[in-house]
Amino acid sequence: MSYLVIKSLHVVAMVVWLSGMISVPLALSHMARNGGIDSRQAAQLRAGFSMLSTPAMMIVWALGLYLAYDLGSFGDAWLHAKLALVVAMSGLHGVLSGQLRQLAGARLAKPAGIVLKLHWLVGLLLLGIVGLVIIKPF
Repeated sequence: MSYLVIKSLHVVAMVVWLSGMISVPLALSHMARNGGIDSRQAAQLRAGFSMLSTPAMMIVWALGLYLAYDLGSFGDAWLHAKLALVVAMSGLHGVLSGQLRQLAGARLAKPAGIVLKLHWLVGLLLLGIVGLVIIKPF
């Protein structure tokens, strides 16, 4: 496949991944403010998150690493910084996934406060990642 096709698929997968990383915390926050979260709702959110966001994250990683290898960018400092931010984003994905699993299994009454604000952290990480990719400051 050509570089531009792979890069486009990488960007599309990133959009799918981050749409889940932003919308699920917003939905949980809305539910928590309006009567609480029942395990059925949490199970539905978890299913959607698992079917869309998790595979998209894996595609982002696979295609991103391929692109970095193909371009010979592994020695670039900006890529190291970007990878650190993507690792942080992946960690937040794991936190959100764990919270959804506990909520769906009724082992947790409400999500942790950080999860309800996760969309802000995702946005900040996204700004950093996109900034590094476009500007390549170092």
